[in-house]
Amino acid sequence: MGEPDPDRRPPISASSPDGAIWADTTDGTDLRISFSYAAYGRYTDDTLAYQLSRLGQATWVAFQRSQNELHERRSASFRVVVDTPARPEQTPGQAAYTRALNEVVASGSSPDGSITVRTTGALSWTVLLADGTVTRLGESVFAAQLTAAVKAMLADRERKIAALKAEFLDLGVPKRWTALLHQLREQNRAER
Repeated sequence: MGEPDPDRRPPISASSPDGAIWADTTDGTDLRISFSYAAYGRYTDDTLAYQLSRLGQATWVAFQRSQNELHERRSASFRVVVDTPARPEQTPGQAAYTRALNEVVASGSSPDGSITVRTTGALSWTVLLADGTVTRLGESVFAAQLTAAVKAMLADRERKIAALKAEFLDLGVPKRWTALLHQLREQNRAER
């Protein structure tokens, strides 16, 4: 058996606090949601929303660990570490970017509007279900709607992170545009 492929992402799996719902993915775009036998029908809208909110957090943590592992495997073949260097201090600009990144609020809804997924900084997850969603949707339809809502939220998050990068990093975006983005972000914060 040879060395593991440094470019192959390990599978990511997480479960809800009650252990009855699983999320599996390799890169975040191929998300699969599954329920243990007959578990879906035992949930109310509120209890399912709670379990899914915690599952989102657990899956995100597992995804980040996978990202770190992949990065370490890729960089291990290119470097020799003699002594672990101290982590450099963040510049004020880096610290501001990190704060802004941790405040990114993203949301996505299912095509039928029955499921909304929101995150703040990708660490705090909230899943909202319209009244009657569990009784109205079968398990497989619910899983498909949830997957679509998560993908919509991730796309929203990526758009907002791209705007942050344009504001904080020198990507060649005109300063007038980044100033306008900053002004819009401040207006959005004031409206919350």
